[in-house]
Amino acid sequence: MSLSEHPIPPRSSLPDPLSPRQTECLALAAEGLTSPDIAQRLGLSPRTVDEHLAGACRALGVRTRIQAVATIALQRRRIEESRSFLP
Repeated sequence: MSLSEHPIPPRSSLPDPLSPRQTECLALAAEGLTSPDIAQRLGLSPRTVDEHLAGACRALGVRTRIQAVATIALQRRRIEESRSFLP
């Protein structure tokens, strides 16, 4: 199965599948924080953080937190590009 067989649909066609906590954990993971670091910052256990990240991965249809972060970054980039009036 190649990547081209499963392109990521445009953001406008995607529902917001993530809970606020999943989004928060992914944002901190995108900054390079580990699960224990995220847990300490949010007042959670590392296992709870891992559960939130795993749920985000399931919701986004990816396997790893890195893929989830990349998917969110790509979606945001598409939104920003669609708002640009620059040539």
